[in-house]
Amino acid sequence: MSVTHRRGRAWRRTVAAVSLLAAAACGTGTGGTAAPAAGDGNADGKGVLRVVTGTDLTSKGVRRELIEEAAADLGVQVSVVELPDDSDRQRSQLVAALQAGNPDDYDVVNLDAAWTAEFAAQDLVAPLEGDLLGSLDVREDEDVWEPVRDTVGYDGKAWAVPWNTDVGLLYYRADLLGTDPELRTWEKLTRTVHGHDRDTGPSGGALVTGLATQLAPYEGLTVNTHEAVWRNGGEIVDAHGEVRVSEKAAERGLRQLMEAFRKDGDQLPVLDKESLRTDETGTTERFLAGEALTMRNWPVARFRLAEHLAKSDRDGEDAPRYGVTALPDGEGSERTGHSVLGGQNLAIVAGTPDVEAARDLIERLTSRTAGVRLHEGGFVPARRSAIPGGCRENDRSLPGRVPRGTLEEQYVEALCWSMERARPRPSTPYYASVTRAIQDVMTSRLRAAPEPPPVGEQASTEDLRELLQDSLRGR
Repeated sequence: MSVTHRRGRAWRRTVAAVSLLAAAACGTGTGGTAAPAAGDGNADGKGVLRVVTGTDLTSKGVRRELIEEAAADLGVQVSVVELPDDSDRQRSQLVAALQAGNPDDYDVVNLDAAWTAEFAAQDLVAPLEGDLLGSLDVREDEDVWEPVRDTVGYDGKAWAVPWNTDVGLLYYRADLLGTDPELRTWEKLTRTVHGHDRDTGPSGGALVTGLATQLAPYEGLTVNTHEAVWRNGGEIVDAHGEVRVSEKAAERGLRQLMEAFRKDGDQLPVLDKESLRTDETGTTERFLAGEALTMRNWPVARFRLAEHLAKSDRDGEDAPRYGVTALPDGEGSERTGHSVLGGQNLAIVAGTPDVEAARDLIERLTSRTAGVRLHEGGFVPARRSAIPGGCRENDRSLPGRVPRGTLEEQYVEALCWSMERARPRPSTPYYASVTRAIQDVMTSRLRAAPEPPPVGEQASTEDLRELLQDSLRGR
């Protein structure tokens, strides 16, 4: 079927009910698809609205529920297509499908916050302007976190609407470190780890690492690299698109990440080589297994911790106690710890014939009411007002001390503090090339860490600077 025919026809292929399709964007998914019923459509004459999103890693499946409920309220049919949970694969499959003329008839896409410029520059999604779509432009909406608003724009226009956001947090074993551990700076975290008895793991077992995090060669490595550079006062690519990774502050951050693998004798290391093979799910599993004192992860991890504690209670097992705080700063006022801003934004596929239905669906999904549901389901809503208490600043422990109270109370304080300071990754149509350059160089460096990589490998800071400059020029 040609794209021209698709956009000009009066009807679209439909399904009898809302369905979840575990299909890849390139049309080779592992799940089944409902057979289309030609001529069957919505009451308003339109067909099925096809919404593409990443896998919901929470146990509640709240994003799917919200899509289905909003569609039912609007009287439209939707078909949800789930992509792999690996963000790099999501992007490549989605770009390939839309560049091929959108043969799968996608209408709404849920984009990683770092992808806006690429999809906008290629006109794969529609700009949010004019009488029909202008109401979706949130760039002046102060209820949406400011760093989140910054992810929707490109070339002076808005192209997406924030749905759920994300920010890195530091989880820790409160039963081993106490209620007021020294974790507020990287140096304090390092001293805490090195001074801890590694033979105090679960059931008398041994701890393996001080910090479990994501250093496998995928987007998680890019995220951790940025955060290491930022807490040392450096930049990889600044807000003006200038490559600054070879400057002293940035190099200090890269070197600090490598030196975290160092240990003396039987001393507990801050990082271990297992992190070079783990993503967010693997990191959480390591932390729950008692291998690590602390864990860098996204807010969704708090639900896994809560589920683990609930299961331990049901089984009559002794459960650990967990705490959560913001990621550590560097030492000195100029070395402020920032988390990479994560999250997803909803965009309308360019050329979809169902623009009005897509707009109405997005308005429902990005409302405050939907945001409250996202929070309850384990996601971070893009709207401040959807957070319990609206992120009041009263009685905060941060920045001087870790948050107090229950795990949920600690979480809300750490989340609000961190969201105010979160930073987006570089905004560029060539982001895929930028992140690949970071991953390639840092993988070589960290595999050899704490020692320098072998001579001849493309792993120096100067190598990374040249690769990034080429990437930003689209080479």
